[in-house]
Amino acid sequence: MVSVNGPGPNSDVAMEAIRETAEGAVSLVAVYGATAFDLFHVGEAVRKSFGSRDELVAQLGTLAEETRREFMERGLFSGMSPVKNSVEFRFEKSEDYGILQVYCGGRGMLLFVDTDEPVEPLVRTASKLLGGM
Repeated sequence: MVSVNGPGPNSDVAMEAIRETAEGAVSLVAVYGATAFDLFHVGEAVRKSFGSRDELVAQLGTLAEETRREFMERGLFSGMSPVKNSVEFRFEKSEDYGILQVYCGGRGMLLFVDTDEPVEPLVRTASKLLGGM
């Protein structure tokens, strides 16, 4: 299936790389571009925490849009050059999991991982998958 986001990481390749990098469980992997996102993996715990697939998709869509807007605005107003090759990330802890958002080259990757997961290795792996570093 061709992604609406254009060429991007293959889901099998991405999942293998993320699983090899992560020390703990990975509960969600999504890749997003300018207009939409692709769900590569949704773990059982994440499925149960949302009422339905539509609710999950709506929440992830909102999160992806907020992240995309924040990283793009920061790049535009900070004068970063070249913005296309920069890698930005944010890690927040929720009650159930850590939410890692990586943005690189106009694409983003969203990961739900264990709250004590080392972030830097996952950022490096995600940025390579997104076509960065």
